[in-house]
Amino acid sequence: MTEPSTSRTDNSISGGTYYGPVIQGRNITLHLPEAPAPPLGIPSVPSSVFVGRDHEVQGLLDVIDPDSGNGPRSRVGLVTGAAGMGKSELLLQAAHRAVHRGWFPGGVLSIDLDGFSLGLAPLTPADALRRLLQRLGLPLDAIPEHAEDRAAVYRECLRDRSVLVLLDNTRDSAQVQPLLPPYGCAALVSSRNLLPALDDARRFPLSDLPPDVSCELFLAAADPRTGTDAEGAAARSHARRIATSCAGLPLALRVAAAQVRGETADHLAELATSLDDKRKRLVELDDGERAVAASIGASYDILDESERLLFALCGLHPGSRVGVHAVAALADLPLRDVRRRMQRLRNIHLVEADGVGHYKLHDLFHVYARERVHEDVPEADTRAAMDRLIDCYLYTADRADAAVAPGRYRLPHTVAHPPHSIPDVDERDAALAWFAEEMPQLSALLRMAATTSDPSRCWILADAMRGFFFHTKAWDSWLETLQVALDAATDAREVRVQSVLHNSMGVALIEQDRSQDAARHYEAARAGFEAVGDAHGVATAVENRAWVHQYAGDHLAALADHQQALAVYGALGARRNTAIVQRGMALAEIELGRYEDATAHLTQALDVFVELGLDLDSAMALNGLGEAHASAGRAEPARRHFLRALRRSRACGSLFEEARAREGLAVLLAATDPRRAAHHGKRALAHYQTLRSPKAEQLRSRLTALGVPTPEADTARS
Repeated sequence: MTEPSTSRTDNSISGGTYYGPVIQGRNITLHLPEAPAPPLGIPSVPSSVFVGRDHEVQGLLDVIDPDSGNGPRSRVGLVTGAAGMGKSELLLQAAHRAVHRGWFPGGVLSIDLDGFSLGLAPLTPADALRRLLQRLGLPLDAIPEHAEDRAAVYRECLRDRSVLVLLDNTRDSAQVQPLLPPYGCAALVSSRNLLPALDDARRFPLSDLPPDVSCELFLAAADPRTGTDAEGAAARSHARRIATSCAGLPLALRVAAAQVRGETADHLAELATSLDDKRKRLVELDDGERAVAASIGASYDILDESERLLFALCGLHPGSRVGVHAVAALADLPLRDVRRRMQRLRNIHLVEADGVGHYKLHDLFHVYARERVHEDVPEADTRAAMDRLIDCYLYTADRADAAVAPGRYRLPHTVAHPPHSIPDVDERDAALAWFAEEMPQLSALLRMAATTSDPSRCWILADAMRGFFFHTKAWDSWLETLQVALDAATDAREVRVQSVLHNSMGVALIEQDRSQDAARHYEAARAGFEAVGDAHGVATAVENRAWVHQYAGDHLAALADHQQALAVYGALGARRNTAIVQRGMALAEIELGRYEDATAHLTQALDVFVELGLDLDSAMALNGLGEAHASAGRAEPARRHFLRALRRSRACGSLFEEARAREGLAVLLAATDPRRAAHHGKRALAHYQTLRSPKAEQLRSRLTALGVPTPEADTARS
């Protein structure tokens, strides 16, 4: 834009005489007042309670400091963030501190641009300039008609004056660009939008407050009545619950505080209980003058129809962190369209980026999205979106499980709604990482699947999670998942599925030293498989029962069950199952002193596992060979096999098998190399403890008996 020319002259406007520069452009000649306009005022801060944003305030002050040496374009601070993050208050806090320091003798020029005001249209640049020029002392009939001319007059009015301009509640870059002041002045801008076109602004994105700061803000704003230390402690306890429900959103914390201001701890307890229920949370966060839902709704309402639908569908996701593939499944859209629309939601701070390919909804925004989807989206469309989401996770979990536990038997199934695309989970490490990251969502969706028109997806999803749970030894979580699936299969009278799940529950239970509980599940599995004529299933139940005998010390009975299962698997040509049985037989044979038989069976099993590329099974067989050689008194081959098991277990990421290998090395080296024995023992103990395995205390006792120091023993001596 070409700057208008200026010259000095005298002129009369609206019956008064003004002396100043003439601005010529678009057929106007305007004389500005040479005398300074009346002092410009600054709005008061809405609250004396202000915590948790000191770093941002200082950053804004650094930007607008007249002695900072910043160039003319760099004295613009932009505060962005979601609805209710406290952007406006931050601007005012920084402005008051700047005025207190005497930085802006020309005053503060402040305007709310109504970019996201309920029931109001955003101010146009022309309207905003008219209001600003009036505040600068220009009569209404002296203000040019066109926005470009008003901008020129505005800049000329501010020239040679040190003014701080506050541009609050900005909708977009086009609205605010003409309002930025010239060199010598500074500006602070706030917006829910990212305003990407403001290239030279220093940006200060606001996020939710940390839990401790949230609690501090709530207590300071609520100022509860506490007459005793006990009452004060109770108030703090309830405040922490309330702060958690408000999820660090300053507006929510202030609204909650307003409802119990000056009340007793009992009133705080009542509010905390009300806010515990997510379904009521947004209803409760309304103090009659401020409502969190309405504030979020102002952002939601400016979206177009497709963007509103996408945001609302995110409310169906069980977690507030959602991957792009899950969003694509919910919306039934290709990834490129999802990314484009999610970027719009990011720009307006309805969602945030949270790692590559993931987005995060603030907890209260997630609740709002869920309310919107149930109110704004037809029920049939909501059900269809949930079906697509469950099938997306089921399809991905099935692929990931094939990478974690290739070759294992899986419940047959088909996916009714295959997703457009899924994350890359075809490599073992990527699959394990995906399971670990998505486990909360998988567990929640499994429960949801049990209540849909196709509950089979519940137990199929549980079966797809088996490899991950067995790998990580997360027995408690596995049992919870299996119980949900078993209940669904029982309700559906799926006898064979129930038997598969009973077998898996027995495996998880026996690893927790709950042999009798495991035996009951194995017997239920055997009976169910027999009822449906599944010979493979019967053999699996009998093989699992062998471990009940093994842990009870009845190694002959265990060996008999192993041999019975081996005959069936051999006849069926199930090579992996045959190798697994041979590995189990070897452990019984070690206890019976049949070391040669044990090493032969383990060697045969290892060959199959290596051929099939089963790293975890291979690590288990190598540990078994180490234990067989150690029991036979063959220290050197035992050491070699434990070291191979250690390398293989670390390569496949199995903490349990690594701990098992290190335990073997610690016992083996206790007499000859105490230092290395202590190193391996300490690492093994740490891994068992991480896995919450009962083997941790067993190992501690074993090391103590061998004279190998444990971490607690070292602490006691020090």
